[in-house]
Amino acid sequence: MANSAQRMIHALEDTKNAILAEHPPSIPQPTLVKSNEDVHLQALQVLAAHVKLLLDVPEHLWRILEKKKYFSAAWLYLLSRVVHRALVREEQDDEAWRNQGIDILESFPLVQRQWEVVAQFRSQIVHKAALSLRDFTTPSQTTCATLLTLHLLDSRPLSETLTALLDQRSKSLNTIFSKNPTPRGSIREIKKCILGALQAISQTIQTSRDVFQSRDAQLSLIRATLKFIQTDCVPSSGLPVELQLTTQSLLSNLPSSSHFSALPRSLTSYKPHVDVYSQFSSLPPAHLDNKVSEWFQRSTDALRISCRTWLSDTNSVKVVWSIRNSVRMWLQSSSTLESSETEHLNSLFDDVCREYIAEIWRIRLSNAETAFRDQLTFAVTSIKDSSTDTTDVSPIAHMFDAPPLPTVSQTEDVPLQKYRASLQCQLSGRVSLLDNVLKTLEKCAAALQEDLLQVLTGDDTDTTSLITRLKVSYQPHAQRLCTAALDSIETSADTLPDKTELDISALVFVGRIAEELSSSLFISNMSCTEAMALGKGQLNQICVETKTYAYRWQEFTVLHVLSRHRIALPLAGFKPSPCTSPSTNLMQSLLLLAEAIQTLGFSGDSTRHSHLADRVVHLFIGRLLDQEWEHNKIQTLYDIGFLRRIAEVWGSPWTDICELLDARTSRVRDSIGIPDEVPSDETLSWMSADHLARTQTILAAILPYPVATRGTHTPAGKSVSSDKFAALLPLGVPSSDKEYRAAIEVAKPSSRFAMLLVN
Repeated sequence: MANSAQRMIHALEDTKNAILAEHPPSIPQPTLVKSNEDVHLQALQVLAAHVKLLLDVPEHLWRILEKKKYFSAAWLYLLSRVVHRALVREEQDDEAWRNQGIDILESFPLVQRQWEVVAQFRSQIVHKAALSLRDFTTPSQTTCATLLTLHLLDSRPLSETLTALLDQRSKSLNTIFSKNPTPRGSIREIKKCILGALQAISQTIQTSRDVFQSRDAQLSLIRATLKFIQTDCVPSSGLPVELQLTTQSLLSNLPSSSHFSALPRSLTSYKPHVDVYSQFSSLPPAHLDNKVSEWFQRSTDALRISCRTWLSDTNSVKVVWSIRNSVRMWLQSSSTLESSETEHLNSLFDDVCREYIAEIWRIRLSNAETAFRDQLTFAVTSIKDSSTDTTDVSPIAHMFDAPPLPTVSQTEDVPLQKYRASLQCQLSGRVSLLDNVLKTLEKCAAALQEDLLQVLTGDDTDTTSLITRLKVSYQPHAQRLCTAALDSIETSADTLPDKTELDISALVFVGRIAEELSSSLFISNMSCTEAMALGKGQLNQICVETKTYAYRWQEFTVLHVLSRHRIALPLAGFKPSPCTSPSTNLMQSLLLLAEAIQTLGFSGDSTRHSHLADRVVHLFIGRLLDQEWEHNKIQTLYDIGFLRRIAEVWGSPWTDICELLDARTSRVRDSIGIPDEVPSDETLSWMSADHLARTQTILAAILPYPVATRGTHTPAGKSVSSDKFAALLPLGVPSSDKEYRAAIEVAKPSSRFAMLLVN
């Protein structure tokens, strides 16, 4: 192998030396006159370059269209048309093909066929260029190149190219407006749709002004490009590289650019015909402003309608307010619109949000009105039909009905909160039936108050103005709810008769609803402004109207108790025991009154309870004095003395009752035949005070609250304040040296009772 390599090296050296030993050839001198063969060969080379360009144009156009360079595609198409004319119409006078004996159409029929293929690209370029205008993310210089394609290839004036841009962007916006956010993740989808539409509007306005608007006495971007095409002079303000297009730069970027070096200068320096100063290639500023303004107004009007549709997928004021804040932040940080246009969009979204929030509140208040009316009707019907549980109606039964204990987990305290709420309802005397009716209004008012106090917050002028307008639009609906609640209560009460105890129970229930509603948080939560004082006053009328219901209950209750207040007739052969306390008959009537008052459930509110007890007991004593209730005159004196003691406890407002009782005492004393058996006033007073002290616990419902501050009397002569039982026995501690006598009649134990065997 080494020897072979050496022989190869020696052979190459011999060849080199032989070449160097030869004399150099003489350089041929060019002749001034070309031969016919050279001219013919050169004509064929030029012809080949023309045909090569025409044959390669479809492939180049497809490649350029795939890259979305429509301006380059239009330029290449126009250049290929010039090439076709040069071949067919012999526009090159110096190098006419016929002078060289070449008939293009006869010798090369492919030229005409190929041009028919190329000519079809014109409509495709125009169509694809117009469709590309829908993309609002396209940069301004790219959009300008696309509009130049329509201007040069489709012979559209600049005013029509602006119209084409705005029309295509409108179609793009319509696609966005037709979107329906999916139920899952609707908040994110709604924001995406709204911000996408805003971005499309903003980018369209910005692109239109970047392309067509003249600034600082300089030509607009599209006219500057046309001037560059006409003069090859780059403006002082600069021009993007992709807009500095020439035939030479276009041909040099084609894959077979070396084959086009034989093209004549008339083709390599080709420029489309433009006149930057003609009306065809100019756009007045006023026309631009009008077109852009009209398009902006149409687009924002369509956006308003679409926003209402998108927001209909949510019923939360918090979500609507969050979307509004996102829109305002985007307009403040990302928008390139003018200040007047930004203000218009802010105002538009404020109006849309205000209208939709007001609609949410209207629907919520309307639903609350319907739910309150239905729940009230259901509750009243249930009470009249006696189809409800006792604990659902009676506050006393509900008080001692312990709710189930919660099972609190380590990560959730909701059960404990529910348990605490149930205990609070028990303490306030809210039975479940009453709570279900009131919650329909209270939950609605609480939700509205949360919207007003937590969601609708802001310090800027626009937000404050919007909140004010929201409250103004909200108040008529709130007033309507208050009026409807009052009408429902009045209608329910007016349709209830006073015939049966169930009717009165239903009437009492309606009255409790009115009382609880007037003092609940419903009024304060609904009073969002001073103007809502009208609504508050309307609700306060509920209590005024329901006083008549309380009067009806009082009349029925007193008549019912008096009907059961039997007159004690002496039994034959029965010797009554000496009278030392009020009669069992009277005590049973007073206990019935106390039970009736407790059933109303006002014990948690001392003011309301005392007011009701005052009126009921006052009415009962007044009606009782109109009739005879005992044949035993001595017993009558003790009964009157006991009632006199109760009147003293109520204080000075009961002066009229005290005078009636004193007059009745005088008549009874005068009618007794044996004066020695008549107890003295001191004895009656002391015995009545002592018995009231013994029964003050069971009769607490008919006594003023607190009773310790009104006419207290200690039978044993002790000070109430110093006694350890003063808190529990505000009327004093009864004496312990007196024989106990039951307040009601009980049967005497049988003689065999002690003989029963008890394990």
